[in-house]
Amino acid sequence: MRKLHPLQRNIQKIKWEKDSPFNTDFNDKFFQPNVVDETNDVFINANELNQRWQQLNKDHFRIGELGFGFGLNFLITIASWFKSNAQNKKWLDYISIDSFDFNIDDFNKVIKNYPEIKDFADEFIKFLPIANRGYTRINLSKYKVRLTLIMDDVDDALSSLLKNPNNQIDAWYLDGFDPKNNKSMWSKSVINKIGMLSKKDTTFGTYTAAGFVRRELEKNNFEVNKVKGFGNKRHKLIGKYKGSFLDSAPKSSGLRVAIIGAGLSGTCLSHKLANQGVKVDLFEKNDNLNLNPLGSMYPKFSLDVDARSYLLTQAYFYSHNFYSLNYEGYMNTGIIFLNNSADRKFWIDRLLKLGRNDLFEPLAAKEINFQNKIDQPYGGLMVKIGGCVSIKDLSSQILRNKNISLHNGYDFSDYKIGKNISLNFNNGKKYDGYSHLIFCSGSSLQSLMPKIGIKHGAIVGIKNKNLEKINSTINSNGYVLPKYSNLNWSGSIYSNQEIQINNRDSFEEIMKKNNYLLKHVYPEDISASWSGTRATLPDYMPVAGSLEKQKVFVLGGLGSRGLSLAPLLAEMIMSDICGITSPVSNEIREAINPKRFLVK
Repeated sequence: MRKLHPLQRNIQKIKWEKDSPFNTDFNDKFFQPNVVDETNDVFINANELNQRWQQLNKDHFRIGELGFGFGLNFLITIASWFKSNAQNKKWLDYISIDSFDFNIDDFNKVIKNYPEIKDFADEFIKFLPIANRGYTRINLSKYKVRLTLIMDDVDDALSSLLKNPNNQIDAWYLDGFDPKNNKSMWSKSVINKIGMLSKKDTTFGTYTAAGFVRRELEKNNFEVNKVKGFGNKRHKLIGKYKGSFLDSAPKSSGLRVAIIGAGLSGTCLSHKLANQGVKVDLFEKNDNLNLNPLGSMYPKFSLDVDARSYLLTQAYFYSHNFYSLNYEGYMNTGIIFLNNSADRKFWIDRLLKLGRNDLFEPLAAKEINFQNKIDQPYGGLMVKIGGCVSIKDLSSQILRNKNISLHNGYDFSDYKIGKNISLNFNNGKKYDGYSHLIFCSGSSLQSLMPKIGIKHGAIVGIKNKNLEKINSTINSNGYVLPKYSNLNWSGSIYSNQEIQINNRDSFEEIMKKNNYLLKHVYPEDISASWSGTRATLPDYMPVAGSLEKQKVFVLGGLGSRGLSLAPLLAEMIMSDICGITSPVSNEIREAINPKRFLVK
């Protein structure tokens, strides 16, 4: 199957028979009218899930599903899990693969027929981000459920899962369409990978009793039983993996983690780990946190079909969801990109050709000016989601957790790995007893990875009545943000040297980048300024992952995409440490592997 751009849709062909969907691509119905009973019989009871959940002696249970469809199996499973796990702190990890997009309009049409799972469906929709190819991670904390939804060719998706030991499955839902018409999902290669992702006592359930499916499962070390099917089905297959592979995923309970650097990456990572019950010490070199008063979470959607493009797209949607649900000050205003150069025009034209009217809208100059009460000559592109975040306020909110201790004024010196990890600081203090260490500050990363560069940047806060009606982030060569605390912030200046923002040259540089937006602004209108640093790498990709013995990790080099990248990459490292299914593909992990810059 040709790999699609992460923003391309792969919509299945459906005809509706009353309120029941029928797939014309595979000439098969999605489910029986009594789908709640069907899922309980074919998957939940076949895998003996309720009994196993009651006796669960590890941090989480992992289900693998082939064929997400409308998500009904997922929601029905949540209902059973919540009933079994209502007073528990364990998590259900649900990994589902489908080559076709999840369509919210079709979902709503289906779900209205099943009021018994409406509450779970409503919670799911609340957390559902914009559709994209590749991985989507959704955390339903209310029910202690994590969904990793993978929109990709099934064989490719399983190959990616195989590269990470945290992806071993406890129970399989094999729910593809009729094997006669959907051969790619029931191929020898797919069933072989199902076996490789299984371990001792992994179970499976499937509605099909096709002979070639049974034989392939048996060849791949499954004990297979043909039993009575559900409803008008004569038979179905259930079984258990006979191999001796043991669960190799680590546990999150009892972990203690040290994080160096309390910027955006360190803050997000502390929050993610603490929510899994991990004790976190967050060390910051400065006595006071110097965090951006207002930054724009704007995308850089790549036009290529590669790991970078998938990362930028997935991370942007994940971050939008994360800020919407965790930070009450998120200004989801949409972002306007002015069509002010040939390169920008090419980029906008290509994005519009993807047909994502739910995400992009072309705007004429007249519309942009009317909506924002400005006067400039360019049309442009409205990206309908995204906006502004005060990193300073965000940090204050998400660090309020009993599992996080913030230590200011601690300049990191070195570390040592023994039975546990010990840290030394330049103030003479020493801390030890850590299971893991994570570097998130640019200066500490430089000592480990010399190819990381440090860029200085600055923005200004402007008080001018001509900017007060700007409603969206407006990006040209620079940017101007909507009013926040009576100021419109504008930027940005970059330099290899420390920037002194209070001089006229700095103001004029920002003016040049935003010449039409700031044409009625003067130096005396600058009421505030902020300067900071960011780490960058030669290939403009971040570094995130293990650096040493799966105990020392790094997260950095996010450049100007920190607000878009930090939440997802923090989720990735948290997942590695806690033994949780990865929220990104193996292809992305390889592209951001910190070891790619180490001297060999």
